[in-house]
Amino acid sequence: MKKSFLPILACGLIASMSAHAAGLHPVKPLPGYTCKMLNLSESQMMDFQHPLMFKAGPSDDAANVAPASGQVAIKTGAEPIDGYLPTINFAFKPVWIEAKYVAPYHAKADPAATCVPVIMSDGKLGFDHPRR
Repeated sequence: MKKSFLPILACGLIASMSAHAAGLHPVKPLPGYTCKMLNLSESQMMDFQHPLMFKAGPSDDAANVAPASGQVAIKTGAEPIDGYLPTINFAFKPVWIEAKYVAPYHAKADPAATCVPVIMSDGKLGFDHPRR
């Protein structure tokens, strides 16, 4: 009985290790979008009562969709419309963000790091950070 259990246990361990190695990862760059970051002060970033929101349209009066993420994928070459830039959420649904809070991506801790909007292995939006 014990001899037949060991091969089954070994197969289970190998399968779980290969599944873990194949975890969430970037599949390909998202064409037509550029990685940007939020340009907020530390106190603004930590204000969970009043987060910067993705909007349903390019207007202060548009419905709030969700809190904005620290990195955003902005349509390449997009110009603000009524002070808002078009972007997408993690499910690739169109949303808008106030242009005054968007800045080019940079990482103070690693100046050689870049940011690329990508399609992840789960089919959702993600960001890859290759080095120059």
